[in-house]
Amino acid sequence: MHESLTSPRIAIHRCRRHQYTVRALALVAGVICTPALAATVQGAALHVPASWEGKLPGADGTVLWHLDLLTGERYRLRRTYEGKPVPIRFDEIGSWTRAADSPHLDLYVAGSKRVQFLIETDGSLRKLDTAGKPIASGLNDRLERLPQPALIEPHLKINGLFIYMADAAVITLCDDGSRLPVAMEGDFRALQAAYMKARPPPGQALLANVEGRIVTRPNMEESLPPRDTLVVERFISVSPQGSCARAPGNPALRGTAWKLVRLGEAPVQVSAGQDAPHLVFASDTLQVSGSGGCNRITGSFTLEGDQMRLGPLAGTMMACANGMEQEQRFLKSLNRVERYRISGQQLELLDASGAVLVRLEAAAPR
Repeated sequence: MHESLTSPRIAIHRCRRHQYTVRALALVAGVICTPALAATVQGAALHVPASWEGKLPGADGTVLWHLDLLTGERYRLRRTYEGKPVPIRFDEIGSWTRAADSPHLDLYVAGSKRVQFLIETDGSLRKLDTAGKPIASGLNDRLERLPQPALIEPHLKINGLFIYMADAAVITLCDDGSRLPVAMEGDFRALQAAYMKARPPPGQALLANVEGRIVTRPNMEESLPPRDTLVVERFISVSPQGSCARAPGNPALRGTAWKLVRLGEAPVQVSAGQDAPHLVFASDTLQVSGSGGCNRITGSFTLEGDQMRLGPLAGTMMACANGMEQEQRFLKSLNRVERYRISGQQLELLDASGAVLVRLEAAAPR
């Protein structure tokens, strides 16, 4: 490890990819990395773990943002949509990056950039638009740093590489790369049974898809601090896919052909001689195209983080002997879309309450 002393009491050196502030007491040889990451950014210092909160404008009202930045370039984000009969909350996890000597902070989920912030000199985070520019409005665009970290315990759908061996269960999360023990409670037994039924070679991971919570639990080693643990609340599936790679495990939203498989809770029917209902979000423009099964669909879409709006949508006017009612329900559902999420090879389009309106699966590129 390279080190350079700048005074008898303080040393600055680089550990891995991050710059740490290092204190070396005069009577102690060598240097140690401080627990908190300190990144000097044009006069502003970003120390983690830390939490920020703020109320930002949303499409249908005010949204309370709570952002935790963690060591290992991981983050947790909770957005609570206010002004509803019951507050609606969405959690996500991912990774953050900041280029050296830059005031820009980028949040990523599974490799896709979701939100960008500008780190201000007072420690607040200023939300930027999708082009990375300040938002031109008189509305609040800042998250204020809390005096102390107030880390959330996120509840969300999770993809991860799961291993069960010798009565121990661990999972490596695809969204942020963290490796967590899995608590043997909740719906864990269903996950364990599916893993054992697949009979993978000892120590081989299967790609697991579950709903659960990331909670803080005591470490099995009493001398060590508490650690994050996954509690499985609903088992969904396992597959032999041995990585979190997008293809085929986590397809990108844009540039993928998404075939409709369910409308609400109803399976989709495809009549002989007709196209399968599908959508394709263009990679280079904010345009969506596809088919309702009978008629072609074209239109625009907007994205901000995991928020999505579709429309206006237009289509051809052909009449078909079968599938017209299903196509109309599909189009009406698309007009109500507020958010999206990708889980494995599935794309779910959700309404403002978080209910799944449409479920699609990745198909071969068209």
